[in-house]
Amino acid sequence: MLKEYTDGKSVEEWVRIGFETSGVQDLVSWEEFKEKGYYVIPIDPNWEKCHHGMIDYYQNPKANPVDTPSGKIEFYAQNLAKHFPCDEERPPVPHWIPYGESHQESLLHERARTYPLLIVSNHPKWGVHSQHEDITWLREIPTCKVRGPDGYQYHPAWIHPVDAAKRGIQHGDVVKIYNDRGAVLCGAYVTERIMPGAVSVDHGAKYDPIVPGKLDRGGAINAIAPRKTTSRNATGMATSGYLIEVERADLDELMRKYPEPFKRKFHPAAGTCLESFVDL
Repeated sequence: MLKEYTDGKSVEEWVRIGFETSGVQDLVSWEEFKEKGYYVIPIDPNWEKCHHGMIDYYQNPKANPVDTPSGKIEFYAQNLAKHFPCDEERPPVPHWIPYGESHQESLLHERARTYPLLIVSNHPKWGVHSQHEDITWLREIPTCKVRGPDGYQYHPAWIHPVDAAKRGIQHGDVVKIYNDRGAVLCGAYVTERIMPGAVSVDHGAKYDPIVPGKLDRGGAINAIAPRKTTSRNATGMATSGYLIEVERADLDELMRKYPEPFKRKFHPAAGTCLESFVDL
């Protein structure tokens, strides 16, 4: 299993692959990089002469056109109108579209009767995507993790006191955030710093499935994000602003129903462990 996971390569081999595809390989040798362990890209010696942003276009649009059919900043996208004239979810002129054929994630839609809250998923303050998730001292910060009664540190879900009270949720409770695509467990962070009707869960948590594809313990909120692209002709993802519901989780019942995932090894401060998923 380890061979499949690593593609048969050692840690150093994977580091070198990353090095050789980083762009830095043209500036420093592998041997020097390996010896120092880092490389600081030097500042352009003529940086004071470099023009900032789109100042050239601002000063002379005709001489410095942008990469559009008109050479100008377009409020009406001519290429979208030309190539995708029937895409109602990505029209030539951007405007608010509450829902369409690809997504029905609006409080104005009928689905909101079942899932009356909108999830907000931002870049994490205490990490970079999933990186730094295992830095133990960060987890001492109250907004980083919420320790559950089982000792597990759950990814925080910010919820307004009004919404929490309606659902019998108190600060520190383990909650289940769910929709028709699945569910994730989080730690309730009850605060007025989130508006009523919305719940905030930063993305980047480690995926720790209880039931793969259906229930996650780690708080990986993308596990229940919409599966479709932003429109039938666009490859973007809708990872924030979609419908969910929240309820207080019954940990005792979950442990009885799914004993093996809850027996999985985890570090009390760093979280889930690699050896719980990979046969080392």
